[in-house]
Order: sequence, then C-alpha cells, then structure tokens
Amino acid sequence: MSVYLDHAATTPLGPEAREAMEPYLSERFGNASEPHSYGRAARAAIDAARATLAELLDAEPGQVVLTSGGSEADNQAVFGLAGTEQGRIVVSAIEHPAVREPARELERRGFEVAWAPVDRDGVVDADAFAELLRPGDRLAAAMWANNVTGAVQPVEKLAAAAAEIGVPFHCDAVQAAASFPVGLRASGAASLALSAHKLGGPKGVGCLVVREPGRIPPLVFGGGQERGLRSGTENIAGAVGFAAALAATRAVDDHRAALRERLEAALAGEITVVSGGAERLPGHLLALVPGIRAELLVLALDREGYAVAAGSACAAGDAEPSHVLTAQGMSARNARSVVRISLGPATTEAEVDGFAAAFTGCLGRLREGGLVEAV
Repeated sequence: MSVYLDHAATTPLGPEAREAMEPYLSERFGNASEPHSYGRAARAAIDAARATLAELLDAEPGQVVLTSGGSEADNQAVFGLAGTEQGRIVVSAIEHPAVREPARELERRGFEVAWAPVDRDGVVDADAFAELLRPGDRLAAAMWANNVTGAVQPVEKLAAAAAEIGVPFHCDAVQAAASFPVGLRASGAASLALSAHKLGGPKGVGCLVVREPGRIPPLVFGGGQERGLRSGTENIAGAVGFAAALAATRAVDDHRAALRERLEAALAGEITVVSGGAERLPGHLLALVPGIRAELLVLALDREGYAVAAGSACAAGDAEPSHVLTAQGMSARNARSVVRISLGPATTEAEVDGFAAAFTGCLGRLREGGLVEAV
C-alpha cells in the first residue's frame, strides 16, 4: 500500500488534464509560430487555453502570460515591477523562495527591502504591512496562502493598502489556487502567479496574470512568443492541461476540510497544530511533534507506505529551519520537528485513519529507540 499525502509539494495529473493533453502529445504536435495547418491547430489550442485561464482567473486573455511554472512567474513579476533603478520594496516575511530570493537579489543590487511581520499563526499583520508602505515604493508582495503552514493571508486588505498609495502589489497564488477560486480583479493585485502542477495539471507550466502587461519586461529573450513577454516555443500540451486542471478545481473543497478535522482529532494527543488559529487551506496540516526530528519521522512513515513532507519541500537540501516558522516565533529546534501533511481531492477516510495509526506507531518506535531530543 502506498498513500500520497504531500499534495502541497505536487499533485498527480488529473484525468481532465490528461485527457485534454493527450492529442498534443501525439498527433497534434505543431509549433504555434508556424503558419501551416499543424501550426494553426497549435495556435488555436493555446489561444483557447489562454482564454479559459483568463475567464477562470477574472482577467483578460492579454493579461495571461504563460510561463514554465510559479517560480518563473514570481521572478518575472518581482524583477519586472521593481525595475532596474534602486528603490524600496515591501515583502512579507513568509514568502516562498520564488519571491523571497528575488527580493534578496534586489537587496544585493542596492534596493531596500522591508520585511513585513506575521503573527504567531503566520498571518501577515495587515496594519503593520500598511505602515511599512511608502509612496514611491517599487513593489509590495505577499502570498495568498502559505506553502508551509497553509495559512491564508488577507490579500484583499494588503492589495488595497498598496493601491491606495500607488504601489503595485504582487501575489503568489500558487498554493491558494488549488483550493479556492482566485482572481486578478477581485484580489486588487497588480499580478498573480500560478503553477499547474499544484492543482492536478502538468509540471513545467504556469502563468503570470498581470493587470498591465506593458509594465513587465521579459526574463527570457528570443523569438518574441507570448507577445514578447516570454520567448520560446510554447508548451501547447502544458497550457491545455493547465486550463483543464484549473477548470476542474473550482468547486468549494469541503471534503478535504472534513478529512483534516478527522485527522487532527485522531492525532490530538500527539501533535500541536501549527497555525491552528488561522484560516488554513482545507487539506493542509502542519504538525509539531516536539523532540522528534521531522526527517526521521518522514522516513519512518515512508516505510509504512505514507508520503508526507518535513517542513517545506521547496527548499531542496536545506538543513536550516524554515524561515516561515521562525518568522512566526517558533524556535529553531521546534521548526525542525514539524511534519506537513497535505490531503488531496481523492484522499479517503480510510487513508486518513490508516495514516493516523501509522503516525502514532512510528512515533512510539522512535521514542523507544531513543531517537528523541530533549525539549
């Protein structure tokens, strides 16, 4: 038996995306830049996918820039909106590395970066965020939902505070879009970043949805595809799969929320729920088990057939405690003792119950083996 409970890292390709992509992985292989029938068919497919994405994301087709994923979309927004002349930006302290690292690179280039604080549940303090903003700031950025804790952020308030003084606001919506509708106009953001593989689509494709595309220069130069905003032969199958996957995620997800409550109740005596006082993504549970190294517990659970993550799967090979958790006041020791469990749309009650039993059993064996640190 193998049960996948790491949907915050990536998701299996959904049937809707698979079916939509199949023709473009075989007989419909044309290059959308070519004028012959194969190219015209590819162009029609990518135009239709863009139109679907725009409709679902409360935007116009011309505002959707297809990218290789969320990281590229975040990079293009941060560097593009901030510009090349030194200035000041405001960024939340809990951003994904795809936003955090571009901000740090701008800092190395001479920009001033103000890091907006979060409360003990990992939610950006909207008042503190607004107080940090100054007229003339080049950029403000905060994610819609955190990839480590699952905490949902007050994006509309943050975007409104930035808009009030004319500062463009970028929002990483990669995690949020898998669980509830996100939209450009309703959010008030200048730009949103999404990634297909977080919501049942293929890896290697995402988009930047940008209110004023003319403000965003390209990161990738070449043949001028994507209206000059991202050169390179378009990933037709990826775009088609992305649109189909996003269309399939629009329902409110009460199923995962109920399963998470069931799991938290089953583990109540073993864990502390991190960010439990915040609104969280419905299938997201970050469990603190003081004294247990998360990596050991993850490996023990994997041997039992359950795939979960230690902290964040987005910092490859990083032994440092998560900046997200330390930003909300968690000690470095405890930050190394958290396990992220993220349920999928197809997760069942039986799988949750089996996982709870395996989790308890693995903890007991680690404790019996003396693999527990003093707290």
